[in-house]
Amino acid sequence: MAIRKSKTPQSPTQRADQKRVDILKSAGKCFRKTGFHQTSMQEICTEVGLGPGAVYRYFTSKDAIIAAMAEDERRQARTLLSEFHDTDDLPQALSAITRAFAQRYAAISDAGLMTEIYAEGLRNKRVGAVIKKAETEWVDGLADMLRTAQERGQIDQALDAHAAALLLTAMWDGIVIRQAYTPELPAAMLALFDDMLKRWLAAATPATPTATVVASSKRAKPAPAPKAAVPAAEPELDLLSPPPAADKPLTQAEIDLRQMSLI
Repeated sequence: MAIRKSKTPQSPTQRADQKRVDILKSAGKCFRKTGFHQTSMQEICTEVGLGPGAVYRYFTSKDAIIAAMAEDERRQARTLLSEFHDTDDLPQALSAITRAFAQRYAAISDAGLMTEIYAEGLRNKRVGAVIKKAETEWVDGLADMLRTAQERGQIDQALDAHAAALLLTAMWDGIVIRQAYTPELPAAMLALFDDMLKRWLAAATPATPTATVVASSKRAKPAPAPKAAVPAAEPELDLLSPPPAADKPLTQAEIDLRQMSLI
């Protein structure tokens, strides 16, 4: 005879958390079908199987539901980020995050819902404020992760960590939007994205000195001092030989000197 295991009763807090999750799931299902503005609170109540009073106990309006969805999206993303915070291979961790986002929004409806949430944040101040807060926490956490990798010499220390975090977030958001139109991202595209990240974040390595630089770094031998020029000996005057042919005639002094030598 099989023994039925009794379920552990949930605490009031656990039941409340579960109701909240159920409402968000049902609202998301409705939003995927007809969009935010076309969905009524009554439709959400019907989908979740609760009366309006029960739903309003958790969310005071449809805007509150949308804001909670935006906050939950980024909370899940931050949890994913925390799993890789102390990684020894940051490019590999970022590659894993990329694939996790691609898998999370593989369904067109999921990618479309996330895009619609962010679009609503541009129109609705309440939703926009929640998204901005969640985005700030996300980018700050990613920037901190990049700075840790810089301190460990894993990536280029010259990078602006905060700017790099913003760019990475924009790239991931772009992948999600692209996935709404291309449900199955080509593996080649993700591989190219990984290669691009590695090249971009790679730590700078010192350049290898060229042969010319190495040669010039050696101590140059001093050039030998130039030898002192030896003055040329003045030619002896041959008084007995006839004068050499010259362009100009002998002077009178030279003629008298020659004549005296003959005496």
